[in-house]
Amino acid sequence: MSERRQHSRTRVLRRAKVVFQRGHSALDCVVLELSPGGAKLRLGAWLSLPDAFELRLEHGPTLPARVCHRGPESTGVRFLADAA
Repeated sequence: MSERRQHSRTRVLRRAKVVFQRGHSALDCVVLELSPGGAKLRLGAWLSLPDAFELRLEHGPTLPARVCHRGPESTGVRFLADAA
């Protein structure tokens, strides 16, 4: 399978929140990989993400994001603005 990412990701282990419904709902997650263009997230197995949301990195920026890959162990997202 060919690499489709525009940016290479760096392995990290960082807490974050997925915020949606105009800030009224939030889910805790862990960022496993991070790049200026996207991230790989791990949530509880039973949790389902909305297609678009804000990713609030602990001690970091808030980034608008969209799901681009859903897997059994992790979810890949791309940032809607180039800014990680």
